[in-house]
Amino acid sequence: MIEILGSGWVRFRFEEATDSTAFLVGDFNDWDETSHPMARQDDGGHVALLHLESGSYEFKYKTGSLWFNDRAAHEYARNPWGSENSVVTVPIDPLGATDATPPPLPPQ
Repeated sequence: MIEILGSGWVRFRFEEATDSTAFLVGDFNDWDETSHPMARQDDGGHVALLHLESGSYEFKYKTGSLWFNDRAAHEYARNPWGSENSVVTVPIDPLGATDATPPPLPPQ
């Protein structure tokens, strides 16, 4: 699930993990499979907060050797491997806010 929080902040929540670890992977991190580990929540879901410039970004969740799309993605884009990537679109903040202070993660 994707939640646009404003000022460039996006909360990603992945609930289909088959492993205790999950990673957020996308064009915002050059598809680096380990640079954005997600925080495991008590309910078994995983959460990551990311500060992004306005624009559209392709991404997937990775756990173990499995890749997953986000069912709440704004859209999907075909990739060179014959499957699809999730897409999140971060809007331009009308007030020009660029608050680099992350909002709090939900309670665990």
